[in-house]
Amino acid sequence: MRLSASAALAALLAAPALAETPRVLADTAPVHSLVSLVMEGVGEPGLIVPPGTSPHDMALRPSEARALGQADVIVWTGPAMLPWMEGALSSLAPDARVVELLATEGWEPLILGEHAHHGHDHGAEHGHDHDHDHDHNHGHDHDHDHDHAHDHDHAHDHGHAHGRPGDVDPHAWLDPAVASAWLGTIAEVLAEEDPAHAETYRANAAAAQERMAALGEDLRERLGPLSGTGFAAGHDAYRYFERAAGLATGGALADASGAAPSPRTVDELRQGVRSGDIVCLILDAETDPAWAATLGEGADLRTAQVDPDGVSLEPGPALYETMMEQMAAAFEECLGG
Repeated sequence: MRLSASAALAALLAAPALAETPRVLADTAPVHSLVSLVMEGVGEPGLIVPPGTSPHDMALRPSEARALGQADVIVWTGPAMLPWMEGALSSLAPDARVVELLATEGWEPLILGEHAHHGHDHGAEHGHDHDHDHDHNHGHDHDHDHDHAHDHDHAHDHGHAHGRPGDVDPHAWLDPAVASAWLGTIAEVLAEEDPAHAETYRANAAAAQERMAALGEDLRERLGPLSGTGFAAGHDAYRYFERAAGLATGGALADASGAAPSPRTVDELRQGVRSGDIVCLILDAETDPAWAATLGEGADLRTAQVDPDGVSLEPGPALYETMMEQMAAAFEECLGG
């Protein structure tokens, strides 16, 4: 029987210091799901951000801080998504192997302040070879003494939560092609840390990558025909999802930083609703639902509620696909009427 996320975290704390498999932590529910897929049949990762909690701003509880200190491998999105976690890693997990997914290669990032190009090749990379060695621990020793050089000195100043124009858009997990690349990276890291189960990690990742490819195809088949339908979002967090589904980039009340919309932005979106160019408003936990009434006054504006962080779902290997399926259904209903 699969453990709950809290039980998995407790098991991580209770595990002996010299466990056969590495103690693995993941930051958010979607990343935890990807790590869980890779580790199926071997072990279960702990989840740092508890279910029902927003990942963007939280304080670690003592049990979570202890888990960080005892972890061998920590997989996280990056400081552009969880700025509070960077200091915690440096102070609480100096000996862990830290994998910052937004800093890895093998996937095509979107840049804040730039328009997405949906006709790209999903196999494109950052302009480098994907050697899975971008986890801030190059050339480490695999004898599990974890005496690594982790200075957590990232190549970019990500600024506040969700970044600034010119930074990488951190919501990359919402593209199954990106998730597929991350699965490969996670598998290689775990294979290096736990050679006895390397074959299982790689086989699990390959199987999950096939499902990611099918998921991406399903998104394009369902939502691609609706690409001409205008929509807006509560905040600019869905460009990777739009890219994966073949949707035109929608407008947004707030930019990726989550800052309050300007009067000009509100007026432009309201005009789009009144003209019929915008027929759907995508809401999430960070969006005040009152905006639907503000923008839709005197017009027919449909709304859809989505959960891009998976905070309302049961953590585990099935969460990622369930989350994406629910998002696809919400977009499909809202755009298609």
